[in-house]
Amino acid sequence: MSNESLLRTIVERAYVERLDAWQTAAVRIKHWLKEQQKGLLKDKDISRLDVDGHRIKDAARTLAKLTEKFDEDPQLEVRDTDDVEDQIRDIVGIKVLCKSPRDQSMMFAALRDPEQLGSFELIESRDYTNPPKASGYRACHVILRIPSDQGKPVFAEIQVKTRLQDAWSELTHEDMYKPGAAMKPSKLHGEFARAMANMLATVDDMADTLAVELTALTDPEHELDPVAMREQRSAIDVRVRATGPKYALAVDGSGRQGLIPAFAVRKLSETKGTIKVSDFIAVDDRLRVSVEEDSKGLYYIPLELPRG
Repeated sequence: MSNESLLRTIVERAYVERLDAWQTAAVRIKHWLKEQQKGLLKDKDISRLDVDGHRIKDAARTLAKLTEKFDEDPQLEVRDTDDVEDQIRDIVGIKVLCKSPRDQSMMFAALRDPEQLGSFELIESRDYTNPPKASGYRACHVILRIPSDQGKPVFAEIQVKTRLQDAWSELTHEDMYKPGAAMKPSKLHGEFARAMANMLATVDDMADTLAVELTALTDPEHELDPVAMREQRSAIDVRVRATGPKYALAVDGSGRQGLIPAFAVRKLSETKGTIKVSDFIAVDDRLRVSVEEDSKGLYYIPLELPRG
């Protein structure tokens, strides 16, 4: 039997024998990641991290990667299904999408923290954000070993990306850059892809800066400058357009938008500690507010909370 036929037979056997274990491990990791999401974002906007499903690598892709490894190292021994998993450790893959690079860094750190991992074992971690791959690809990868009730442990790759990094992969057909790809990118395609990656990375950095600024403005302990207010305390009616854990966004009759910060809502709720604005104010609520403005923005300070 030729080497190619032998590899194909072993890979096919691996998928028959181990597919159930891979699927079970993927579901287990997803549940664990969602708990991580809740813990890391306690009292924050949980949409900052999104566990974006899982995939089992197609058997043909696994065979192609294994064949390429064998071509690079003819001394490589692949004798059974265990060897397939030892050589190709991303058969099980899960993606976590983040709103910005700071969330990506936070999740990447959690995936390398032994106290967070519990019974999972960190095997390998790679940061492809600084510097990125030559193609422009940016992401953080970790390989974990997951205990299994269905035989030997399962390797799984978790990719942590910002939404824009993931969009780049879709826009540029990132699969074209992978070893063994059927199509090769032209020089022009590669230049465009790298330029797009750099532009999207700049937008990611801007999103980080914006998120930090917004957090500072809406922090429960933030205090408005009484001198800058210059007696701006006229009362008006506003309608709530959006709401979240740390602020609500409202609009007045002339279309001016202002923030309703958490500290103002907490004061009216007579609640101690951290609150979620969305627990007290809903979209389309009508509120009577005082208008306060300083160099950092326009604020609508509610005079009373909506009645439930």
